[in-house]
Parts: sequence; structure tokens; C-alpha cells
Amino acid sequence: MPEISVSRQAISDGLCRLGLTGKPVAVHSSLRSFGRVDGGAETVVKSLQEICSTVLMPGFQCAAKILPPPEKRYRQNGCDYAVHFDFVNPPRPFDVRTAPLHPKMGIVCHTFAKQESTLRSYHPWHSWLGTGERAAEWLAGHPWETTSRPLETLAAAGGFVLLLGVNLASCTAVHVAEERAGRRPFIRWAMDTGGVIREVATSGCAKGFEALAPYCRHLFRKEQIGECVALAAPVSELIECLAPVIRSQPEVTRCSLNCLRCNDAILCGPLPPDRFCA
Repeated sequence: MPEISVSRQAISDGLCRLGLTGKPVAVHSSLRSFGRVDGGAETVVKSLQEICSTVLMPGFQCAAKILPPPEKRYRQNGCDYAVHFDFVNPPRPFDVRTAPLHPKMGIVCHTFAKQESTLRSYHPWHSWLGTGERAAEWLAGHPWETTSRPLETLAAAGGFVLLLGVNLASCTAVHVAEERAGRRPFIRWAMDTGGVIREVATSGCAKGFEALAPYCRHLFRKEQIGECVALAAPVSELIECLAPVIRSQPEVTRCSLNCLRCNDAILCGPLPPDRFCA
């Protein structure tokens, strides 16, 4: 039996059925989940831009890998200072205009990033991409000491999270819920354009987040688009729902007993450096 192609119209219709017409959305996606798409990732992007007022996607990278001096090394920081930093390349200023997206962002995000109209927030780890009515406003201010400021701004404006063929392990809003539950962001270090090495707030491991699905399933609208299961929920309601669950059941987000980031997140994240240890 021949494979059925998913058209731009089919994707747009599915987004409308999800109630996203004229709404701002933060999108996490898997192109492969659709099956065959006429026009590929570009079709998905154009459908989103046609239906939604503002489209945000993660443009994350790992550009904050400068090893700090011993006296600035936070404890319980989700890392091994002997392993998880760049010991080869000299520090260089972070430039969001040239920083590549992490490969795990997927082809839809990479295609979105290449559009001339796409803007990008200035953050060495959790940069966000955006187009549409309020993208410039929401991406303009993204302090390094915050993780997901653009997403939080979208949430406050009544925006939605849209999961296209992915689950909560890809949903950045859960990291915001972690912070609301009292977990401190992990700290990494990057150099700004002035040559100053600064602290950068980063999120932790998300591999165990799907265990939270039973607690928030009622918030999601669900539609089938081709082979893709599309899920949409109000971001603010999702955060408000999951924060108390994480606070009362911290182990629920753990992916494994051996995950350093999960272990330290469950303990609520970084503690000040031990000044007495080199």
C-alpha cells in the first residue's frame, strides 16, 4: 500500500482543530512522526506560521563549557568538573548569530532557524527562536541568569505548548515547573562579547519527564495529523499543574539512579562553592 503524504493543508487543519488559530505557541517536534510530509520540515514551519500568531521553538546549544576556577565551582551542580567542560579550546565570546543549534533540536527547528525572519534570543545554552507578532518583544530580553524567560513570557500571555510527535521529555515547560517547585537551575559558564566570563543558568535532565504525563493528561488537546500525535496545552496551566507534583514527589522526574543531573536536581540543585576546597 503506497505511503500517504501529509499536506500543508492537513497540518494547518490539525492545528485549527487543536484550537491554535491566532494563538502563540512554543513548539517541540519530530518531523519523522508525521510519516511523509509534502515539502518536508518547511511545510510544517509554514503551517505553524500560517495558523499561529507567534511561533517559538528551542534553539538550544551547549556554548557554556568554560571551566571555572575552583573557588567558583558550585556543589551539587549536575556535572563532573573533571569531565563536562572544554579542556581543549581557548575561551571565546559567545555569538548567537553564529552559534549552531544542537543536533538534537531536530530538522524542524533547524529549518525554522534558517529563515530570514526568524529571531533568536541571546543565551549561550537555552536560546529560543521565534517569528510572528510578539517574537521580537519576547526574545529581546533573555538574561543569562534565567533559563526559559521567553517561554515564561509566552505562558503569561496565554500561550500554548505544542508537542508534535514528541512527549514530555521534550517539553521545556516542565523545566519551568521544576523551578517553580523550588529546584535551582544548574550553573555553567560562558564568555560574553566583552570578554567577561559569566554564569549561565541551565536546566537539567528531561529523560524522566514522561512519568509526569498521568498528572497533566487532562490539560492536553489531542489530534492525529498524518501519523503524528499532536498535543496542545496552555503553558501556564501545565506549569501550575506540575510544579506541586514535582515538589511533593521529587523522585518522579528521575530517569535513573546513575544520572548525576537527576540526582542533584532532586536535591534542589546547586549549592555555593566550598571555599575551603581547592
